[in-house]
Amino acid sequence: MSPEKRTGEPARVEVEQEVDFGRYLRTLGRGWWLLVAGLVVGAIAGVVLSVGSGNLHSAKATLYLGQPMAATGTAQIQSQATNPSTVSQLIHSGSILDQASKLSGLPVAKLSSGVSTATVQGYLSKLGQSPLVTISVKANAPRDQVTKATRALADLVIASVSAYPRTKIATLNAEMTSYTAEMALIDKRLNALNAAIATGSLSALEQQVALSSATVSEQRRGTVSDELQQAQLLLAQARTVEMGSVVTSSRAVKTAARSRKNSVIVGGALGLLIGALCALALPGFRRRES
Repeated sequence: MSPEKRTGEPARVEVEQEVDFGRYLRTLGRGWWLLVAGLVVGAIAGVVLSVGSGNLHSAKATLYLGQPMAATGTAQIQSQATNPSTVSQLIHSGSILDQASKLSGLPVAKLSSGVSTATVQGYLSKLGQSPLVTISVKANAPRDQVTKATRALADLVIASVSAYPRTKIATLNAEMTSYTAEMALIDKRLNALNAAIATGSLSALEQQVALSSATVSEQRRGTVSDELQQAQLLLAQARTVEMGSVVTSSRAVKTAARSRKNSVIVGGALGLLIGALCALALPGFRRRES
């Protein structure tokens, strides 16, 4: 074969390919109604699938994990409550899932596959800020079961991350009980001393001793009162700041198993493709191609 012929063959192939491509476009243009029909039918099928695929129930709870403080109440300390990944680890643990399942009646299989967590936007770890974390449960189950399961998970997580605040609260309550009892004894002693002094039956020396004892008791009472007030403030801090809590807990609502928007887009695209293939398979196109 001569060089001239070899050189001319690629050009003829390119021309034929361009002609074929133009033929495809013209065929699709003649069969435009098939493309439109495929698009419409595919979109409708997507809507039907999204509606007929069943409804799930979804519920969400927002948790405040608490901000642990040192025993003196002046410095933040790190604990599992300050780590947002703690919640994810807990709600996917077998023991927590089993307890939540028993409390709600929702099977463990459905619960474990439909539970998720997320940190509420605005959390800055560099500030040591204790985050807000949401727990979401989505399951093909009765509304009450999903609601109870979400609340059970929230309560179990808070109970797990709040061990230190609970101990601190118990200690402060014991201190306050001790301070209150001591103040009651001091008041009883002061009342007795004041009554003895008021009678005037004491000698000068006894009266001086009674007055001195009363002064010491009053000073001690002031110290105990300050300590009691400090314990009360620390207790309020432990309960409202350090202790985790469930901020919000919503009742389960129905939600689509599939996104209707995504179903319409995917169904329309598939329908359009099928319509294009049908248009290219028209008898008229095969005759022209031959």
